[in-house]
Amino acid sequence: MSGKRARTAARGSRRGATLKQHERSRLGQRALVIFWVLVLLSALLGARLYIVQIKDGKALAANASEEQQATFTLNPKRGDIVDRFGVVFATTLPSYNVYVQPPALRHLSVAARAHEAAQIATVLGMTKHQVDGVMDNPAPFLYLARNRSKSTAARITALDAVGVGADEEREGLRVAPQSSVGSTVVGFTGIDDQGLSGIEYEFNADLTGRPGSVTEETDAAGRPIPFGRKLVQPALAGATVVLTLDRTLQYAADQILTQTAARYHAQDGSIVVMRASTGEILALANYPDFDPNHFSSSPASAWKNQAVTDPYEPGSTFKLITATAALDSGKVTLGDTFAALDELRVGGRIIHNADDGLMASGHDRETLDDIVTYSHNVGAAQVALRVGKTTMYDYIRRFGFTEPTGVDVPGESAGIVGSPDDWWGSRLATIGFGQGVSVTPLSLARAYAAIANGGVLMRPLIVRALVSPDGTIVKRYQPQALRRVMSPQTAAQLLGILRDVVMRGTARGISLPGYALAGKTGTAQMVIDGSYIAGAYTASFVGIVPADRPEYVILVKIDRPQGAYYGSIVAAPAFRELCRRVLWREGIMPKQTVTADDPLTGMPAAPADGRHASAAHATAAGEIGGTTRKRQ
Repeated sequence: MSGKRARTAARGSRRGATLKQHERSRLGQRALVIFWVLVLLSALLGARLYIVQIKDGKALAANASEEQQATFTLNPKRGDIVDRFGVVFATTLPSYNVYVQPPALRHLSVAARAHEAAQIATVLGMTKHQVDGVMDNPAPFLYLARNRSKSTAARITALDAVGVGADEEREGLRVAPQSSVGSTVVGFTGIDDQGLSGIEYEFNADLTGRPGSVTEETDAAGRPIPFGRKLVQPALAGATVVLTLDRTLQYAADQILTQTAARYHAQDGSIVVMRASTGEILALANYPDFDPNHFSSSPASAWKNQAVTDPYEPGSTFKLITATAALDSGKVTLGDTFAALDELRVGGRIIHNADDGLMASGHDRETLDDIVTYSHNVGAAQVALRVGKTTMYDYIRRFGFTEPTGVDVPGESAGIVGSPDDWWGSRLATIGFGQGVSVTPLSLARAYAAIANGGVLMRPLIVRALVSPDGTIVKRYQPQALRRVMSPQTAAQLLGILRDVVMRGTARGISLPGYALAGKTGTAQMVIDGSYIAGAYTASFVGIVPADRPEYVILVKIDRPQGAYYGSIVAAPAFRELCRRVLWREGIMPKQTVTADDPLTGMPAAPADGRHASAAHATAAGEIGGTTRKRQ
């Protein structure tokens, strides 16, 4: 019995040991699974930690920082444009915009809204209808006005109008303190302060400057955190553009051109004042012009710098180019004579003088000096034919009429010359007196500057320097001699001819006591849409002063004057008045006392022999460049 119990106990003991061993095995397996799960989780966490902390740590930190900060752009102040003495032509002042948030107006009564619109319209100089049109727009935010003064913004704020406010503009307000003076050179900017014409456009990158920024810590709502970290990158203001223009002479040129155009009811015109030795432009005026502060009030045609953009047929002022080719090439001397003919048949066409039979010199033979002095077209044609196509074209090219001058203003045009292969029929002969060839006023003034300075062609300068905000000169524009066009001896001979034009030729009706003048008159029939138009003329004068110490070239061009249209009548008096202003401004004193002004013109008196308008009328007929019985 006892043995049976013992065996039963032994079996139970073995069963219990087996169960314990099985339990231990199961617990071990469970522990092993948990261990590897933990190892795997640790590996995943480690991998993630590696990615977050090491691999992508910098990028994630940057993203987090961006979510906790805001960056604002600091717009730079646009640089100024000033004259050679620092007188400001264009600058930027603080300005404000006026905005409206239409959704905020929905709860207003009709009467309240109408009253608010009327008040705003009064302050902004708008109509109530215009203000209503903006307020009715469903957009969440709209501008009512931009680039308004601080006082206007204060008046808007004082209204305490619902949904309407004023903020400072980032760009500021571009203003032209000189109004229309020099406007076609300076140009203007758009609403976002981008240059759209003139120097404002040409030097936009230099004037704009470099934007800055402010980066600061913000809360979840985007509000700056007090005493939070702030990083400021200052904006760099644009450079100041210093022009070669003299504001005083620019004003005089604008004034004289406007008065002359008004007196003769002219369509348009240009004036160029250049220092011959350096190529610096002291004044460059165009009519009509405009006020850059209100440029949209003027037609786009008034924005043009016609002196560089619009080629024209120069007429008799081009005879000096013909004379240069003749003398400098040696094909004509001052002692050579040409038959003083009434007309000349060339290439099946008849070229004749404007006075139809009355030879200005009174002789049957004429020298080159006589031909230019009395503006004899037939004689100029004979000279051109003797010079020949190849030589004539070579000197036209030397003077730079086949390419832009390179002046630093936008939109410059080259001359319209063609090539010798295109000069068929009478073309060479008519080019001799300035028909069948087109040049810009600036390029012609530069050509006369080469005569004045002894024969060297200069690159025209309109900008003297770029100056940084701290006063450092970033770039200085030096006078640049391009090439020698003629010998000094030829230049001296040409200057003598130009002095004869004033003393005994077509310009003998003008004088400036105490000063020696030299110049050439021009009257050319205008080409419009490819055809010569009857009754449409360009009256011009290009002169050099003082003629005994050549330093300044002054060109005056008037298009489509009414009534009188000869260069000696229309343009020469304007040249004389501008001479007086230039010489006074530059400190060049007369060699004798200047007489009283003419009571009728307000300009210096004519010589004592009384030759003024009457003498000019009598000789002006010889100036007309481009009279042929059959037009090309």
